[in-house]
Amino acid sequence: MTLDAAATPRGVAELIDLALEALPAMRRSDGVFCFERRAGQPGPIGRSPRYTLMVELGLLRAQAAGYTLPFDVDEIDAVAWRELAQGTLTTGDIGLMLWIDARREGGRGEELAGRLDEALGADDGLGTRLGMELGWIVTGLAYHVAASGSKTGERLLRESLDQLLVRNRAQSHLFRHLGARGWRRRFPNFATQIYSVLALAVAGRHGLDNRALPVARAAADRLLEMQLPDGGWPWLFDAERGTVVERYEIYSVHQDAMAPMGLFELTEATGDARYRDAAVRGLDWIHGANERGLDMVDRENGLVLRSIRRRRGPDRFWLAGKTGASVAGLPTPGSTARLTEPNPTDRPYHFGWVLEAWCGREDAALGGR
Repeated sequence: MTLDAAATPRGVAELIDLALEALPAMRRSDGVFCFERRAGQPGPIGRSPRYTLMVELGLLRAQAAGYTLPFDVDEIDAVAWRELAQGTLTTGDIGLMLWIDARREGGRGEELAGRLDEALGADDGLGTRLGMELGWIVTGLAYHVAASGSKTGERLLRESLDQLLVRNRAQSHLFRHLGARGWRRRFPNFATQIYSVLALAVAGRHGLDNRALPVARAAADRLLEMQLPDGGWPWLFDAERGTVVERYEIYSVHQDAMAPMGLFELTEATGDARYRDAAVRGLDWIHGANERGLDMVDRENGLVLRSIRRRRGPDRFWLAGKTGASVAGLPTPGSTARLTEPNPTDRPYHFGWVLEAWCGREDAALGGR
């Protein structure tokens, strides 16, 4: 399936087609997708079982929407189970596998819930999971319980939702980086916020917890207040104050994939189009409506440039200074676009999430224009 670019919002057809065209060059000979590719270097760099799971999720959605895939998705699923058996997946990754199994109707959700239970016991529990991992765990368990469920899965979902909704949630309505104590707990990134919103939207849409949608909406409303004037999504927050600490790196995947994933799901669960419209605003950022006026789609190399970031060296100074200022209760305003640069890499999960966000939702952006 190829989209009619004239009939779809700017960039959507191009991004889906680019994802399907670029992913083969990101797969290694052992079936696992790479960690990243770099502009000017055609070969894949490193390997990432986690990104393999994210690509599989996107491919499954694309397949359901009628796209012709460049892979046999069953082969990718077999690779995922091989990696699980070899111990290369993390506790959070098992949440992604639960999500995959529910989508595939694979019938192995109970087995995966048991593996997740064991992994959490070995990893000091839910409180030590990063916010993004907790989001994947809740999402996977929610799909598992909604599809068929198991006693272990239902118990873990209750425990995971309590962790996310109570201990990881700050009074600002943002989510903390993790539940356990530590200096980083207060400073979550955008991934923690949007994966949490996605997870709660899924749980709420399936009627699994009546707390989920109000909390997801409160967090999303706060994110919408902090969206940058050009549609960009800033990177680092102070959960206790509910403020932006540092906008950079501004990641392309947040703009064209992760924000749409979470906010589209929330619009579908609530009927509130504001969330969809905010996600659509971020799409123009990819195509030059950013502080550098740069089209992030690198057609020659088959990439979307990973981010706009502070130049290497000063970046650590800015991060330390702004984090310290936030702890002291001082403002952390301002853009310094002249001290930024593009990051000329891309990672396979970016294209997996592009497919996850947009396939079957190609017209979602029309209402936000």
